[in-house]
Amino acid sequence: MKRNLYNRIAAALLLINGIMMTGSGCDALIYEDMLDCPQGVYLRFYTKTPCNTDTIYPVDIKNLNVFVFDENEKFVAEYTEDNVTLSSNYEMLIPIYPHGQYSFVAWAGIDSHYTRQNLQQKVTTKEDLLLQLKQSAGLAENLKGESLYTGTSNNVFLPDPESVLGAYYEHTSIRLAQYVSRIEVIVEGMQYPEDFKVEINMRNGDYSINGDILRNADAMQYPPEYSYGDSILTAKFTTLKLETGHDDWLTIKWKENKVLYHEDLLGTLLLQNPDVNLSCDHDFVIRFKVKENNDTYVVTEVWVNDWLIHTYNTDIESDY
Repeated sequence: MKRNLYNRIAAALLLINGIMMTGSGCDALIYEDMLDCPQGVYLRFYTKTPCNTDTIYPVDIKNLNVFVFDENEKFVAEYTEDNVTLSSNYEMLIPIYPHGQYSFVAWAGIDSHYTRQNLQQKVTTKEDLLLQLKQSAGLAENLKGESLYTGTSNNVFLPDPESVLGAYYEHTSIRLAQYVSRIEVIVEGMQYPEDFKVEINMRNGDYSINGDILRNADAMQYPPEYSYGDSILTAKFTTLKLETGHDDWLTIKWKENKVLYHEDLLGTLLLQNPDVNLSCDHDFVIRFKVKENNDTYVVTEVWVNDWLIHTYNTDIESDY
């Protein structure tokens, strides 16, 4: 009995001594010092809006750019991954060295539609410019069919490898917010719909790394996709993030650029529908009813997502 106990104690001491001789938990043939033991963070990605309780893994996310920041909120490194299929099992490993506190900003959908800024290690912060939507002569790139998401993680701490005797990996999640919206503008009641055009202008093309719209960006006009029917015009737009305070305007023009309607897209139109939540909704239909009056046209009613938000007091009776 005593001999068995002695043998067990001796074996345990030999094992401890072997671990110390071979790198304290890391293969000594690879890691000469425990500080070189591998560490990293596994990131998961999902979306969830304030309007629902379900976790969603968007199928339109195909690539990821992850930006790593240290405890001083300074840029450390960028990692990318293509051919992504998000799910509850999908994780992206971000290797970390040295140990300490880190946070992560993820973007999905950055492509040739945007101009990227060069980031400087230990200099660039999350508030600095990351990307700009390309434009030419004030006309923005066409974003039809595109998507853009971003999100930020909580802080993650990786301990000194010597304190854990080897490799160490943490897990955290990033909730991604969708930054692309689709707006369909319908104008009906005119004799020749081809004589009309719709414009949406905003200053929402410049973004910091943490996803904020940067102010003082150049104003730009989003390109419409027109279709025409009997006394009806439809203009479809794909825009970046909708947020108040960025000179967002919707304008309807008639022959020779005569302005029939010019109002704030968000404050006067979309947000007048009490059911609209810009954190949840990304598809909108704005419908205008117009009537001819003294060789011109006037707007008589405006609807947003089937909600009547404005009627205009004119001498013309609306039959909408």
